[in-house]
Amino acid sequence: MIQRNKLILAGLGAIVVLFFSVQTGFGQQTINWTTQADSLRGRNGQRFTYVCPAGGPISSRLWGTNVYTDDSSICTAAVHAGYIEAASGGAVAIEIRPGQAGYQGVARNGVTSRSYGAYAGSFVFVGRVSGSANANWATQADSLRGRNGQRFAYACPAGGSISGRLWGTDIYTDDSSICTAAIHAGLISVAAGGSVTIEIRSGASSYRGSTRNNVASKAYGAYPGSFVVIGSRGVNSVSSVSIDWTKDATSFRGRNGARFAFACPPNGVISGRLWGSDLYTDDSSICTAAVHAGLISAAGGGTITIEIRPGAASYQPNTSHGVASRGYGSWPGSFVFVR
Repeated sequence: MIQRNKLILAGLGAIVVLFFSVQTGFGQQTINWTTQADSLRGRNGQRFTYVCPAGGPISSRLWGTNVYTDDSSICTAAVHAGYIEAASGGAVAIEIRPGQAGYQGVARNGVTSRSYGAYAGSFVFVGRVSGSANANWATQADSLRGRNGQRFAYACPAGGSISGRLWGTDIYTDDSSICTAAIHAGLISVAAGGSVTIEIRSGASSYRGSTRNNVASKAYGAYPGSFVVIGSRGVNSVSSVSIDWTKDATSFRGRNGARFAFACPPNGVISGRLWGSDLYTDDSSICTAAVHAGLISAAGGGTITIEIRPGAASYQPNTSHGVASRGYGSWPGSFVFVR
């Protein structure tokens, strides 16, 4: 990856301007097939949604598999990862990650990525997003029930009218007004409207009412479908299940995009069953991986949330936070942590 900075400076000035205009509320931003994520370096854990236009072309700037260097082409990486096709384009969401000690190249979906050593910044994909749809202030999410883990973007028009159909806080019943929920979550305003991305979740046993941003939501009991507004606080505040330090994620294999919260007890015993870095094999110890990722400690334990991912062609070894993970080749299931 020689002369990366020269290439960036020579051809991507307009893209840098584009990136600085991205809102942390995760409204969709249309990019081109040379756009990279290096201008977002250091904003670890933050997520951004982009629309890749149809027709490509595939870029040669691609290093890594599952975890990509942040100077890789976002759209090309999305094709490599299987989220979109070059011919049709589409919307994807990325999460900014720290640099890694190494990146593994592999051929996938007609695209070949290259390997690289240590690099200062990375990104991963956190899901496919539907094309942005115009919503009115009565639009609900109940037609999407059951598509858990999938994300959908909407454009709420300016000058809206707050709906009385709003139940929940952070997690809302899927028959709630999407645009009203976005105001309650603090991401848009009635006067200006704006873009909002939601993620479909399973039903909850109860929903808590509250008043936020001059909008009152109502409480409700059990309901069969939910959604969260991406970018709002508390979107990962799902009920956790207590597990021991041997628990792995193999029982969730194939439920890609689904998220599960776990409570790791204190005074845990670090397991030797750990393969990967950022992206872990699903037979790795979840709690040990959480220590490796810097989210909890063995002494204190803690609550973490994982997202199920497809298998990968390889997994990268790394020593982090006093825990050594091992490398591995192809494996049929993976998970990552939702920070």
